[in-house]
Amino acid sequence: MPPVEPLIGFFAATHAVAAAVWVGAVFMGSVIDWPVARATVEPHQFPFRFIVGQGHRVFVWVYAGIAILLVSGAVLLWLAPPQTPFESTLAALKVLALAVMVGNTLYGSLRTWPNLQFATAEEAKFLYRGYMIRAYITCSSGIFAIVLGALGRHLKAVF
Repeated sequence: MPPVEPLIGFFAATHAVAAAVWVGAVFMGSVIDWPVARATVEPHQFPFRFIVGQGHRVFVWVYAGIAILLVSGAVLLWLAPPQTPFESTLAALKVLALAVMVGNTLYGSLRTWPNLQFATAEEAKFLYRGYMIRAYITCSSGIFAIVLGALGRHLKAVF
């Protein structure tokens, strides 16, 4: 049987890149792009062209990140399953964070985004406010999971 360490390294790196793409896209869209887009229109307007254009560009990257993250995470759990209660707790917390992220992303894509396409400027502001709250929660959950992964590797020997 070949050693699994190179496979673990490959899938861990793939997992980290997928997380960075997804969390980075959400961070960029919510913390950087949205305030700039909002500042480019009058207070009674909504930056439809920018938001729709950004959504079309980021969609593939976010869902590719999600798919790669799910597959690489499952493979990592299969290749190196948790051995201690501490490792099991970390894995469970990361899965919980992922579930929150996927739920918010799917809600935004399947519920908020279609409604936004046909909304008036006033309705769009209301819809996008909820969308942004979910984006902040998604980004925070992703950062939490990334920190757990990094801490888990360093604290593994302690627990």
